[in-house]
Amino acid sequence: MVTRALHPAMTLLAATASASASAVERRVAAAVAQHHTFIWRALRRFGVAEEHADDAAQQVFCVFARRHADVPVDKEKTFLCGVAVRVAQGVRRDRTRRPLELDDDALESARSAAPLPDEELEERRARAVLDSILAALPPDQRAVFVLHEIEELTMAEIALALALPPGTVASRLRRARELFDSLAERHRAGATE
Repeated sequence: MVTRALHPAMTLLAATASASASAVERRVAAAVAQHHTFIWRALRRFGVAEEHADDAAQQVFCVFARRHADVPVDKEKTFLCGVAVRVAQGVRRDRTRRPLELDDDALESARSAAPLPDEELEERRARAVLDSILAALPPDQRAVFVLHEIEELTMAEIALALALPPGTVASRLRRARELFDSLAERHRAGATE
């Protein structure tokens, strides 16, 4: 699995955890250092495009910084998950309202001259297939599925993060698993033809 480096703004925030920083700054910096990779990955799985994931992760931690006093230390991860789901919904909604404008010159300059190794290429393809299958899941089912199956949160943690009754989490997870299996089977059948 690829580990994401902290976004430069997040690195700066994490660096503020010095002895002279306030307790709030240290807590936020510690949360960023501990959960940034998880939140970034979850946002991607919730349907946030890679080019928007860094900004979305920063939004999640900004919400945490504003609401830190309301969040018990042992519930930070579940709080961040709930915020990430809502931020991802907002990013996807904004993306559908505002079409993406591509700048061919910027795309060319951003392209790496080095060829990708075969393993990385295969991993990217697998991630693209996973992303397309996850994108076909309804957002409420996708959030529960990603948090449980990919990020390995317990159903109790998911219920707390999404403010849902445990039974609702269980039923959404069951339906998401069935749909995911069906979509994966269709993809496999299409790939073998």
